[in-house]
Amino acid sequence: MKVRSDFVTNSSSSSFILARKDELTEEQKQLILDYVCNNLLGQKVLTPNSTEEQIAQFVEEEYIEDERERLIRKALQEGKSIYYGCVSFEDCEYSYSDAFETLWANLEKCTPENFTMIDGDLSY
Repeated sequence: MKVRSDFVTNSSSSSFILARKDELTEEQKQLILDYVCNNLLGQKVLTPNSTEEQIAQFVEEEYIEDERERLIRKALQEGKSIYYGCVSFEDCEYSYSDAFETLWANLEKCTPENFTMIDGDLSY
């Protein structure tokens, strides 16, 4: 755990130190893309093949207003899938630091010769 010994204003930042080669490997790029897709872009809840019942159930369960429902249906008709997620702003600081720490640990694990987490603990 990091302990701040100097003057700290009402800031919610934390420092880190990484060592990496300038160019990311293709494996690292794919890992980043996979992490973002799986953790920061929501979960797929509807597809263009969703039934009317599935769409209606999602709209009802998530209290979707009429204009957003119209936009969802339009997107589905255009062949797009609908992804849904939420961010708790009370927990955002922790989930944000967890996102960084998890990504860094995975990058180091997949290519330790290319990426090293020297100080990746964002909690204090």
